[in-house]
Amino acid sequence: MQTVSMRDLQHKGAASLEGATDITLVEGAKASFFLVPVRKGFEDLQAGLLERALAKAWLLQSQIHAVSSGLGSLTMDEINEEVKAVRRSRRSSGQPNS
Repeated sequence: MQTVSMRDLQHKGAASLEGATDITLVEGAKASFFLVPVRKGFEDLQAGLLERALAKAWLLQSQIHAVSSGLGSLTMDEINEEVKAVRRSRRSSGQPNS
């Protein structure tokens, strides 16, 4: 994976990518971004694949967090009871359910 600074990308444009065909990490001062090459004519397909891959990664990250925080072994009944308790608490304090 190639890494390019945000400044180089802003000043040099595509030339800073040097014909990269791999994912490129663009590093900025406050955030970083991945640039993913897209083949012409396959934009929608590749966007869908990327969205699914990201969803799987976020799900895995949530599962790892649940296990590490001791919540990974909750049953569905326990989860439903927690959800009900939070909703009851929100209703009693006037907060909307979301």
